Amino acid sequence: MSKRLRLGCGALLVLACIVTYANGIGGDFTYDDKAIVRDNVRIRSPSKVSEILRTQYFGGPRGTGANYRPVLLLSYAVQWWIHGRQAESFHAVNVLLHAGATLLLLSFLRRIGVAPPAPFLAALLFAVHPIHVEAVTSLVGRGEVLAAIFSLLYLHLALRFFEPSPARARVLALLGGVLGYSLAVLTKESAASVPGIALLAFVFVGEGKFRGRVARAFFRGLPLWVGSAAALAGIFVVRRQVLGGFVKAAGTGVFELENVLDPLEPPARAVNACVVLLRYVGRIVFPLHLSADESAWSIEPVETFSAVAIAAVMLLALLAALSVPKLASRSPAAFGFLFFVLAILPASNLILPIGTVFAERLAYLPAAGLCLAAGVLGAGSAGSWTGMTARRRAVLLAVALALSARAIVRNSVWWGDEPLFLNLVRTSPDSAKAHYDLAYIWAEDRQYARALDQYAEAAEIYDGYWDAWTGKGRMEKELHLYDEAEVSYRKAIEANREHENGYFGLGLLREARGNIAGAEQIYREGLEHKKLSLPLAYRLALARSRLPWPEADEDWKRALKLGGHLASVHEGYASWLASVGKVEEARREAREALARDGGYLPALCLAAELNERLDLPFAAALAREKVFRRSRSPADWEALVSSAAKSPEYANRFRRLEDSLRELLLPPR
Repeated sequence: MSKRLRLGCGALLVLACIVTYANGIGGDFTYDDKAIVRDNVRIRSPSKVSEILRTQYFGGPRGTGANYRPVLLLSYAVQWWIHGRQAESFHAVNVLLHAGATLLLLSFLRRIGVAPPAPFLAALLFAVHPIHVEAVTSLVGRGEVLAAIFSLLYLHLALRFFEPSPARARVLALLGGVLGYSLAVLTKESAASVPGIALLAFVFVGEGKFRGRVARAFFRGLPLWVGSAAALAGIFVVRRQVLGGFVKAAGTGVFELENVLDPLEPPARAVNACVVLLRYVGRIVFPLHLSADESAWSIEPVETFSAVAIAAVMLLALLAALSVPKLASRSPAAFGFLFFVLAILPASNLILPIGTVFAERLAYLPAAGLCLAAGVLGAGSAGSWTGMTARRRAVLLAVALALSARAIVRNSVWWGDEPLFLNLVRTSPDSAKAHYDLAYIWAEDRQYARALDQYAEAAEIYDGYWDAWTGKGRMEKELHLYDEAEVSYRKAIEANREHENGYFGLGLLREARGNIAGAEQIYREGLEHKKLSLPLAYRLALARSRLPWPEADEDWKRALKLGGHLASVHEGYASWLASVGKVEEARREAREALARDGGYLPALCLAAELNERLDLPFAAALAREKVFRRSRSPADWEALVSSAAKSPEYANRFRRLEDSLRELLLPPR
């Protein structure tokens, strides 16, 4: 193929990627985009890079996560340093990365000797396939695309290492390959199996009989396998240091709601993973039904010896049994299927349960294998595009256009949270999480009645969904359905005795109903299960402060031990001290609050009141001035004028500043 033709094919693929995904560029931050990109302080400044390297994917202290993806976070960070909070720019880079992955796939298929026009057809299908929408249009989907780029670079360098070449070139290819593999796994854990694809490629391009090709592929590639294994081992060591475990933190589990396969015994999980694997195949081959959520109970486990389970295992075994001999005859279709299996393996739940039972984004690189099989089938025996019959070309173009159109329509789902979650409920009506997500954004928008219906639906689908019960209780409280809210919060606590928000919400509900003693009781109950909960300790201290006996000192000291860095906790303690007549101590504690946040309005107000009680008019007036500068309210202006009249020392200052201060006064409503 001429250089001009190769450039033309590459340009067409880039154009196909851009045309297919351009309407997703204008989308907003959706779902996990907010936590990982929009609100992630770790990516805001180069000074935070060390924090990215030292923390798990979602942030938080050591021992709280299951994912470590510093390379992915650094890609967001570099963009943020350049253009800040511009969702469109992040989306545009995702599309360009997808185009880059598509070109690397085309180059890889050509390099292993797949006859034209199959490589171009496979890359074209890959470029426009709608199953990639979640990976490309969702910003956090970049993990799949970027990991695929590093994985394909690894495969290119692995082939360069395998081919006869000078020793120096092989060493450079080896080092580059190990680096690419490390970057891939540090971008997304699902890239861990790419050395297996490299071995598959070595066997595919090798010369001689099949058994000899396998042996030569293994032994000639041995330095690469050792280097890749060493890189993976090093990553495991780093993960243990950051996460507190080689795979995940010791106290981090997989919620059955997210992955219904996790609680199953290994044989049952493996059988169900085979069923889910065929779901991936079906979603790639016929991408009509697409959904960004397949959690409980949209996908339900099947019995180990059910007809569906047996059929799934036998079908996959048959396909594998047919593909291995076909690989011996260098069948690109067989290579494509085995590529798919190896690429999806880390995320398949066959080896270890992961955080989700099924996700379309996880099919990004694996889909390349099935696209290759489809490209070979589409090309038939033709040796070029022009050598194909007009009818075959028309069919292939129609398929590509149909896939592109489906992706373009699908992109619009990811323009914002509401269209996304409405689509989730429509496409996965049996998913409790889909209803919960929709309820959450409606609750944020104060659409309490609509949110209540969705929380109730989520709790009905999955009775142990404590977050849904808590959300339901919160909506019932907002709608003044207090008895119903009490029941919902209790359901949340019964489902999870360590559910902090359940105790917190129930305590607030009882406070709203005037049942302070009942609130105190539930906060104490919560602290028995969550001893280090600052919210529960703080609310307990507040509740004890409102009860008719002055015994809250120990409760406030516990709250201060957990939240001594917060102005609100010191101010709360100071208010209680003032209420029991310990004014000097209260004043010191108010100063502690202001030392942590000099503009914290409740602490400023309290300081002014305490200074007045201690007959310190000048200090009281200064505090009143600071209060007014923050609030600008008429009531605080009147209080400032009154304080100024009581302090001759401050009166001079007030006369100088009166006009400028009066300008701050908000107009009466």
